[in-house]
Amino acid sequence: MSKDIPRTVASLSRSNYVDVAALGREIDLRVSAGEFDWVGNLGEELAARAVAGEDDQGHCGTVLDLVVRALAACPGLESLRALLRVPASPHAEGPERTRAERRLASFVAQGHRIEDIERLVFAGGVGSVHSREFSACLLHELVLLSAPVEEYPTLRSFAGTLVAGGHPLAALPLSLLPEEKGLRRPESAANDWTWAVPPTPLVSFDAPELHTTPSMRERVAGIEMTEISGPASVEAMGAAVQHWCTESNGKVAAQEFWSPDPVRPEDFPAAFLLLPLIPWLADQAPARLYPSTPDAVLRVLLTAAVRGPAYGSGLYGAYGRLAAWRSLGGLIGAPADAPVMRTAELVRQTRWFRLDPASTWFHEVAWDLAIVALRPGGQEIAALAATDTD
Repeated sequence: MSKDIPRTVASLSRSNYVDVAALGREIDLRVSAGEFDWVGNLGEELAARAVAGEDDQGHCGTVLDLVVRALAACPGLESLRALLRVPASPHAEGPERTRAERRLASFVAQGHRIEDIERLVFAGGVGSVHSREFSACLLHELVLLSAPVEEYPTLRSFAGTLVAGGHPLAALPLSLLPEEKGLRRPESAANDWTWAVPPTPLVSFDAPELHTTPSMRERVAGIEMTEISGPASVEAMGAAVQHWCTESNGKVAAQEFWSPDPVRPEDFPAAFLLLPLIPWLADQAPARLYPSTPDAVLRVLLTAAVRGPAYGSGLYGAYGRLAAWRSLGGLIGAPADAPVMRTAELVRQTRWFRLDPASTWFHEVAWDLAIVALRPGGQEIAALAATDTD
C-alpha cells in the first residue's frame, strides 16, 4: 500500500473494485504499531473526499468506518487524539452524522480509559471535529459502563451545562440506579464483557409460570376493566421500540386499563384474563404469564432500544437508556415531565409481569417482547408488546 495517502484515497473514490479488506488489515497493523498519525491522516482525507462528493463508489465511507473503529478500540492518549480529528461520518451534517457520532460515543466509552477521555474530550486537551452531541452521548455511555463519572469535576461540570441547556440526556442520572443493576459488570466477567451484548432470546424467563386458580377467579369475578389508553401514554410506553416501526417492519401495541376495584397482586393472573380484547393475545388462550422484576424489565427495554431492528440501527446506549426510562414511565403512568428518580420510585412500587410472545401476532424471529405492569394501588394495568421481522 502506498504511503501517499491522497493517491490511495483517490484510487478508492474512482475504482469499482477495491480490496477494502486489505486496507482494513493495514489500518489495524498501523494502529497496533502506534502509527496513529498515519491512520488519522488517512481518516481525514477519506472524510474530506466523501464530503466533497468525490466518493462515487462509497468506498471512502466504508474505509472511514474502519479507521474510526480501529482507533476507538485502541486505548491510549495518542490513539484517542487521532480519533478526535477524524470525522465519524462521511456526511458533514444531518441525521447520518448525528447517528454516527452517537455510535462513536459508544465505541470510545468501551475502548478508552475514562482518565484519557476526561483529559482530551472534556478538559479541552485537544481540538475535536466532533460535535457537542458526541460529548453528551459519551458522558452517558460512560455512566452505562459504571464509570465513576461523578468523581471527575470536569465531567460533572459538563453535565451541568447539559442541564442548563435543556439537553434531552440531562434527564439521566450520572450513576446507575438500583433498577439498572443488571448493567453492572460482574466481578468475574471476561475482559470483553459488555452489557450491550443483547441476550438471546430478547425475553428470557427465569421464573415459574403463573397459573390461574378457581379462588383467584372467584375474587376477581366482579371486576370490570375499562380501557383508558390515550395517544400520549401509548407513545411514551412504546418509546423503547418505536424505531422498530419507523425504520423497519415492526408492530407495537400499548394499552392502559382501569378498574374501580383494586386488583391484588396475587390475583393478577385471573384479572389479566378480564382485560378487554388485546389484539396481540387474540389467538393465545390462555396467555402464559410470568412474574418479573424492575431490573429485568428495564434490561429488556434497554436491549430493545439499543438493538438494531431487522432494518435500520438502534438508539445506542445513551439514548437507549433514555428511551427505556421513558417506556417505564409510560407503563407506570408517570407524568411526561417526571424526573427519572421519581419514575424509579414508582417502578419499585409496581408489580411487573412478562408474557410469552407466542401468539401469531408476533413474528417470533428475534425481536419480540411483551410486558405488563400492575400499577401502585392496583386499579390500573398497562401492557406493551412489540415485534419485528426482516
